[in-house]
Amino acid sequence: MNKLLAAILIVGIQTAFGQLIIKPINKSTSNERNRITKSNTINPASLPFWDDFSVSGDSPDGLRIWGTDTSSQWNAEASRDVYVNATLAINPPSYKVATFDGLNGNGGFHGADKGLADQLVSDTIDLQGKANVILSFYWQAGGNVEIPDEGDSLILQFYSPNIETNGGWQTVWSKDGGDIEADQDSVFTQVAQVVESQFLTQKFVFRFQSYGDLDGPFDAWHVDWIYLNDNRQNDTFHYLDRGLTGQLKPPFSPYQSLPINQYKLNQPQYSKQTVQAFNLDEQLQPAEYILVVRDLNTGSILDSLEYGNKPILEGNPDPFKLTNKRLIELDSIEFSNFPNLDSLVVLSEVYFESSDDSLLVGNIDLKINDTIRTQYLLHNYYAYDDGTAEYAVGTNVRGGQIAVRYLLEQTDTLTHVDIHFPNIDPHSFNSALELQIFKRLNEEPIRTQPISVINATTLNEFTRYELARPLILSDTFFLGYEQSKNEYIGFGFDRSNPDASQYIFENITGEWEQNSRLQGALMIRPVFSKKDSFVLGANPKELAFRVYPNPTKGLLKIEGVYQSITLMDFSGRVLFNQTQATVHDFSSLKGGLYLLTIHRKEGDQTIKIIKE
Repeated sequence: MNKLLAAILIVGIQTAFGQLIIKPINKSTSNERNRITKSNTINPASLPFWDDFSVSGDSPDGLRIWGTDTSSQWNAEASRDVYVNATLAINPPSYKVATFDGLNGNGGFHGADKGLADQLVSDTIDLQGKANVILSFYWQAGGNVEIPDEGDSLILQFYSPNIETNGGWQTVWSKDGGDIEADQDSVFTQVAQVVESQFLTQKFVFRFQSYGDLDGPFDAWHVDWIYLNDNRQNDTFHYLDRGLTGQLKPPFSPYQSLPINQYKLNQPQYSKQTVQAFNLDEQLQPAEYILVVRDLNTGSILDSLEYGNKPILEGNPDPFKLTNKRLIELDSIEFSNFPNLDSLVVLSEVYFESSDDSLLVGNIDLKINDTIRTQYLLHNYYAYDDGTAEYAVGTNVRGGQIAVRYLLEQTDTLTHVDIHFPNIDPHSFNSALELQIFKRLNEEPIRTQPISVINATTLNEFTRYELARPLILSDTFFLGYEQSKNEYIGFGFDRSNPDASQYIFENITGEWEQNSRLQGALMIRPVFSKKDSFVLGANPKELAFRVYPNPTKGLLKIEGVYQSITLMDFSGRVLFNQTQATVHDFSSLKGGLYLLTIHRKEGDQTIKIIKE
């Protein structure tokens, strides 16, 4: 994963003392790319050009993914610093946006000063002989991340070989952080930029660039729904696109995962989901949509709900300001054929039901943003995180304490704790911590146990700590730690679940305080099992496999005894079934995130695999 999926308001300063501190994660050792690389000038792309990033991975897709045209679209290497995500913007026009967040493609800093941070560069496009060409796009400043300051900027440039200055590039639109209007940090604004005649060549290229601080994720801009076409002189800049947007809230909210026995006790409380929708047309549109919940292991449907024309999606009167968001509240899921298993991977899918062939712009099929899929795990642990860390969060104070609140439906026995210690600079390997479990934060912990930090050696790897004695718990409890030195120790921090923020508590100055600054989930998980091996999105060190390299360019090695493997995408589609081998070759897959299930006699293990 280039930048790993979610939402955070970054207020902590890395040099601060006596508060929670957020730091980037070393996600790769690959070399930083050149700022600009060559575009495809041999076979330039044709019009129309469109992308809303709804089916992209963590960076823009190099090839077109709509309709039957699969020619080149983005200069993928030059655009790899841009982070495609569904969590950092507020109320985007469709699912996912392209975020200019000031971090490079490996999640690290560009440098220590101010300057060119991220860029999104198109491939070469043939505009020769075209007329009335307009490039339109939606943009937002800040969103769920910090608003750019004065002097920070987002610019749009066009390229023509006929321009002799600045390498052929000319700035045609720009926005300074000091000129952001009151609602432009929460509402998407559309820009329609005319492509003048000097750019109507066979080698046209456009690019967005962000300028700002290079030493952290402090200045964010978001861009979405980019559309370039000719003959737009009568364009109203309304579009017959009704799409799902944002995140599909977890059915077990605020948890991403929870013990299956706890879930069975109170299904209605944990089974409501919400999703947002936008209608980019000026006329109201009916919206028939369907929710389907599947057992990802078997493919069987656990529940399905159909909604006929409810709700009606109101039109958007002003095409240049997107204000007609509609929140869709889904009914509670009732698993009519709940399997009698000790673990269950659930795939939740919401999509518009439409046979309307008019939802097109040229040959662009806009229905690709009509579906959102998310998967969750019911097993034996609670998790507010989805198994993917965007940052590290911790403190640098001796005696500093952090705790996370959990709620049990019934009495259960805590046996292990899973913690993700990401790879950061400087590393904290072997540093001493005291694991702490509280019933009430204003009282002494009911259990403490010394542990040592074991930093992850693979992406999003968890370390499992077994309690010296199992601990019977009921109702509310707090799981956390206290550190013994004035050194920074970072825990994995997942930005994709801002609802988890309220369950984090910190005691840095001698008084417990509820977190109100950092939006996301701390990656520490209570486990209620005496024997176990299944953790979604992670690879506990006590398990019997080593899977590497991860991320992989195509070849994957698995050390350990197993019978076979299954590789699936996140829609549940099986891509490979292979028996045990020295090396497994997945080089034919496009880059993205996949689920690898390793089958053995003792049980299955499922982890996330990243194909670069």
